[in-house]
Amino acid sequence: MIRDLFLYKEPNESYSFDIKTERAENGTLPSMTEVSTKIDENLAYAKALLSYPKNGDIVIREFNVVVEEDTLRGFVVCADGLSGSAMINDNVLMPLMCLSDLERNHGESTEDYICRRLIPHVRLNKKTDINALLEAVNFGDCAVFIDTLSVGFGMDVKAWAHRSIGEPQNETVIQGPHEGFNEMIRNNTALIRKTLNTSNLVMENVTLGKTSKTYSAVCYLKNVANSSLVDEVMYRLKNIDVEYMLSSLNLMQYIEESTYLSIPQMVATERPDRVCNALVEGRVAIVVNGSPQVLIVPTTIFDMATSPEDMYLRFPYSLLVRIVRIAAIILSLLAPAVFIAIMNFHQELILTDILFALSKARSAVPFSSLVELLLMELSFELIKEAGIRVPGPVGSTLGIVGGLILGQAAVSANIVSPIMIIVVAITGIASFAIPSYQLSFSFRFMRFVYTFAAALAGFFGIFAVMFVDTLLIVNTKSFGAPYAVPLAPRTRSRISNIFFTEPIWKGGKRPDYLEPKDDRDSPRISRKWKYKKR
Repeated sequence: MIRDLFLYKEPNESYSFDIKTERAENGTLPSMTEVSTKIDENLAYAKALLSYPKNGDIVIREFNVVVEEDTLRGFVVCADGLSGSAMINDNVLMPLMCLSDLERNHGESTEDYICRRLIPHVRLNKKTDINALLEAVNFGDCAVFIDTLSVGFGMDVKAWAHRSIGEPQNETVIQGPHEGFNEMIRNNTALIRKTLNTSNLVMENVTLGKTSKTYSAVCYLKNVANSSLVDEVMYRLKNIDVEYMLSSLNLMQYIEESTYLSIPQMVATERPDRVCNALVEGRVAIVVNGSPQVLIVPTTIFDMATSPEDMYLRFPYSLLVRIVRIAAIILSLLAPAVFIAIMNFHQELILTDILFALSKARSAVPFSSLVELLLMELSFELIKEAGIRVPGPVGSTLGIVGGLILGQAAVSANIVSPIMIIVVAITGIASFAIPSYQLSFSFRFMRFVYTFAAALAGFFGIFAVMFVDTLLIVNTKSFGAPYAVPLAPRTRSRISNIFFTEPIWKGGKRPDYLEPKDDRDSPRISRKWKYKKR
């Protein structure tokens, strides 16, 4: 470990200097912003700021640097478990302690001599802000201070344990890439840059949270993305005044426009290919350290209903899957409400034979249709939540056995009718066909709203809620883009692309509501081999 390699001093050892800048009795830190030319002041401030030696994972290693005939004191500070001991030993301590007696060039300052000749690390930063150097230690960097120098040296030596790149958990596909983001921001940005091999890809660093100082990156293609969109994203991120920002899903709630709208206003994805496709269209992606979800802005309600697998399927198959998915969305949202409305208010819509069969099946049930439906819906939600929380092998068993046993027992006990079991089962299965996990949450909530409206006023209640819901969606914007575009308002984009797909070679146009700098991502004729003479 780093502590052993650095000859770590035990906390009970005495130190040879006077800690003048130790924390005051009231717990406040002394005022110090610039690196001091006196090594004792820098060392004392570093120990006070990082609560050393109370912080057991903070490592401070003192050493001497020989510059010609002068012997200068120095120290390096890092966090055990975040920094790599081998990198610090080979690229920092060994050159400074063993090679520092090299002859200095004429006119070369001590700062340049150390920076250019003694520290071979590739990512070396010189800073005068001592707080920035020491705060970077919490992110896996190490800071080096040398006596008589008014600057400190920061090096990226991150080597903490993290989850390897694996398959996305919530967006699995049969065809297409199986790489997914993890909790390391640089792994995630590398996956994006590996796919989009272009110098136009820009990743601007932004720090979120005054205390947590969470690193994030705003990704976009500078030759495609609208400058106003990029400025708006940066403006919102830089004007979030919070102490801690721990996840991109928390960040989503800080930068969305309509907080109380049930449908999310940006896509949170674990798939690098989906992010790259969005960047090519002219959108902006936000990567947050510690979170495997990357945010894509702006987005529309129709983008939420698309699956990453759509772009990999041939036209006929993609068309079929899209139609099935649209039917599933409608069923998951409206099936229970329509059933309640027909049973309570509009029995004339049912064929006579079917109506007699339904009435006979419900004759022994002591509850109304609404209570019966709510019992089954709540039971289904309980099984779904329990299946998520329990261990994996047990969860699948619980979902199957629990559903069968509860459904059969409820019918046998005349608590619910068989037709209600069928309605709830169809609704539950349809909800699993929704590609976006957050959109499925929205429909789970709105399904109860539509059900209560149907129980109160039948189809009139359903259409009243639908009217209000449509008004809210149409009046919502996602980073300046209308949420229901291109349907409302109408744009030059084809409305047919919302519900159906077309062959990929017929594409080439970017969404016009994004107002990209270049409105085409490929020429009108992309299959040149078909028209070229051999």
